[in-house]
Amino acid sequence: MNGVFNFVRFVTYSIAGVAIRKSWNWLTADVDPIPGTKEFNKEFFETEAKYKRLKIKKGEYDEANRKSR
Repeated sequence: MNGVFNFVRFVTYSIAGVAIRKSWNWLTADVDPIPGTKEFNKEFFETEAKYKRLKIKKGEYDEANRKSR
């Protein structure tokens, strides 16, 4: 009986450990990088480029919409 209890405890702790590790990774994966680091600069420039691209696209859409009225 003691062996069954130890096996069940091992399986429970293993599943709990995996669940806690995955949930911790999920929580910490979306944290913004610290300003001044390479990761921050990379993300900043990607976001800035996306912003500029979408702003140009919106301007073209607004101009086309204004001409069609």
